[in-house]
Amino acid sequence: MEQTVTVTDTSQLVMGFTIVVMAVLMTIETIIPRRKLKAAIGSRWFNNLSLSLVTYFVSTLTNNALLLGLIWWADLKNYGLLQHLDTGLAGSFVVTLVATQFISYWIHRIFHRVPVLWRIHAVHHNDTEVDVTTSYRHHPLEPIIPLPLLTPFYILLGSPVEVALLYHLLLIAVSLVSHSNICIPHTLDRWLRRVLITPDFHRNHHCSEQHFTDSNYGNLVPWFDYLFKTATDRPFAEQEEMQLGLSYLREARDSRIDQLLLLPFRKWLR
Repeated sequence: MEQTVTVTDTSQLVMGFTIVVMAVLMTIETIIPRRKLKAAIGSRWFNNLSLSLVTYFVSTLTNNALLLGLIWWADLKNYGLLQHLDTGLAGSFVVTLVATQFISYWIHRIFHRVPVLWRIHAVHHNDTEVDVTTSYRHHPLEPIIPLPLLTPFYILLGSPVEVALLYHLLLIAVSLVSHSNICIPHTLDRWLRRVLITPDFHRNHHCSEQHFTDSNYGNLVPWFDYLFKTATDRPFAEQEEMQLGLSYLREARDSRIDQLLLLPFRKWLR
């Protein structure tokens, strides 16, 4: 019973943290946006947040509970690599971050390369504007597909519960900030993007030009983009006017929640 309560409480903490950070960023980007949004904000927010809720409660929340439960179980049973290495919490956090980001980087690249997976991931990319509501604009199938890989990975890694929770909260915060329509001064952005994904760095990934769409795959740190030469950049001023989304599926109806849920099963070409 104690394990179930702990996992449930942790899931509630993650959900509450997500809501608070998202609300703060929505307020900031509404008052001082990086880009002037051309699409109607009301309909975008309705469709994006509706899909986010569907995805969150249908799959993401379930996955979070499952993965957190597995991490808690592995920690309790002393399973996994980090349970047998004297790395301390700081060392375990670094190993967890690097290993998990390596896996996430390649999963993201595969979603772009494999046609059937791209049809699912395109739901996230066909938003013609990008703000914090784009963060969880994912098809409900997307969080489920990597589970056969992530489940044994988390058990074998054996991160302490405290480390796994801290990593997850940091990932949520950076993911929300990197999708937000906030402006980080150019000089500060140049420094930050060496260690974290910034909004300008990630916005390239949402550019409608495929060269940029297939780049900047990191979701917390940019290190593997630099290492595997998938990092792209463009002048600071161009961020305000570059076309976002995809070069197709750009009609307003393509971003309705019903169409987003059906999109992977529709006939369309990349």
